[in-house]
Amino acid sequence: MIEYFPITAAIAPDGKITLGGQNLDDLARSWGTPLYVYDAATLRRQVEILRRSLQAAYPGPSQVTYAGKAYFSLRMARHLAALGLGVDVVSLGELNIARQAGFAPQRVHLHGNNKSPQELENALKWGVQAIVVDSLDELALLEEIAKASGQTGRIWLRITPGLSVQTHPYRQTAHPASKFGLPIEDGQAAEAIHRAMGSRWLHLTGLHTHLGSQIFELEPYTRAVEMLCELARGEHFTPEDLSPGGGWGVRYVPEDSDEPVEGWVSAVSQTIQEQCRLAGWPLPKLILEPGRWLVAEAGVAVYTVGVVKTAMDGTCMVAVDGGMADNPRPALYQAGYTARLIPGPQRPPGGGDLATLHKVTVVGKFCETGDQLIPEVMLPSAQRGDLLVIPVSGAYHLSMASNYNLAPRPAVLWVDNGQVEVLQEREDPSAAGWWV
Repeated sequence: MIEYFPITAAIAPDGKITLGGQNLDDLARSWGTPLYVYDAATLRRQVEILRRSLQAAYPGPSQVTYAGKAYFSLRMARHLAALGLGVDVVSLGELNIARQAGFAPQRVHLHGNNKSPQELENALKWGVQAIVVDSLDELALLEEIAKASGQTGRIWLRITPGLSVQTHPYRQTAHPASKFGLPIEDGQAAEAIHRAMGSRWLHLTGLHTHLGSQIFELEPYTRAVEMLCELARGEHFTPEDLSPGGGWGVRYVPEDSDEPVEGWVSAVSQTIQEQCRLAGWPLPKLILEPGRWLVAEAGVAVYTVGVVKTAMDGTCMVAVDGGMADNPRPALYQAGYTARLIPGPQRPPGGGDLATLHKVTVVGKFCETGDQLIPEVMLPSAQRGDLLVIPVSGAYHLSMASNYNLAPRPAVLWVDNGQVEVLQEREDPSAAGWWV
């Protein structure tokens, strides 16, 4: 097993890498680069770990729900649905994919801080498990839509506990200035519970919060759960569902924590049980909504090396045929990665010198100085035609990808015990009407 890579990854003496029984060289030749490859075995392992953790730590009902924003396409969604996961969606597009992929509406939650009337109407009509109401304004709008349709809507309330966590500011979602949710401190959360409980057209079943992402601390989660339960007790509301969201971190580089997910599940579970004993409540259904933790390690990004040059200050730059258009995370919030080099066909027999490492900067091909995938990484000497593989690329790359510089979005593959499935076709700039 190669560190940071999917569990089926293996490396040969000549530097070639296989994944899911497939040689990455062969996949790159067949489908081109940039190329994203998901390993089915790794995703299944992550789902199983989370389910086992819940079964061991929480005696009440529970559900593992995938945050679709991490990466969602119709074919990927079908695999996720087949695993029995729920899904957290945030748009009409994600809602429609979930429906087409075979997710039961009882396993779907619609999130978002500014849902359109069309999104609310579709979720209401389909009968999703919960429309997660984000504001008093949205509560009133949804009540109007439900009344006009003559259909009662199941809702959760997204609560903002006013907690800050140790992660990049762009990944924090529950601090006092957050655009998300109903704040506790100023009384909006309490008012929302009161209004929802008194509505003929809304059925309040649960409370939800989300602290952010790439979090490795347990205390903010336990405190957030305590605050949700304190709020509910104060308003004489007994939740049927309780969700602390997702956000547990994954390891991208050596500096990242390797705190296991079991600790997170156990801490949240114990806190809910303690709060329910205090309130005299039955245990609610515990819904966890990770995205990154489920799919990040399952995916790798494969690029072809182009220009290799030295800058005036001596920096060695290795340019690849992708960059911020398929992975904007480094440009958005300085996300860190590591990489491995696969020698290309122009290399001598044996792949050349792969043991001697040099400090390089991996840059993309786009017209921005900020288009750096990895500011500093140790790699063998790179040559044009080599492949560069970046692991832990399964989350928040493709879902945030763009056509900047009119770059086509890459192909996405699913590998499973030697079999290959195309999850997403590469966009073709030469196709008629591709960009009008």
